[in-house]
Amino acid sequence: MAEIGTLSLHDAVELFYMAMETQDRFFEFWISATFAVIIACHLGSRTLTPGFSAILALMYTAFSVNMISRWLLAQGAVTRYRSEMFAFLEADNRAQLIDLSRLLTLGTLVLGTIITLFFIWFTLKNRKGVK
Repeated sequence: MAEIGTLSLHDAVELFYMAMETQDRFFEFWISATFAVIIACHLGSRTLTPGFSAILALMYTAFSVNMISRWLLAQGAVTRYRSEMFAFLEADNRAQLIDLSRLLTLGTLVLGTIITLFFIWFTLKNRKGVK
């Protein structure tokens, strides 16, 4: 059985940036889908029925939970590789700017999902052309 050792500094840095890029791609994909849902609700407000709204909300919720879960998995990798880098450099593991950025992104993911679900409901309640 192969022994698992520590990473080299080069490997830790490379994996750190790959994990951060992965997180960014998840966020970009989520934000694109979120705007697509908002635009679809706005443009389709005349034909949006309670059934379609429920399906849209359910699918969007499942999608968002999936993206947030994947984002959190990538966050674990970012944290792990950052710790490896700091251990190799014998540096202090205080990177407040990275932590603040990740916290704000997570807040955007969660709050944005809630607001988008509210928008789906709001659009249904205020359908245009319904008597």
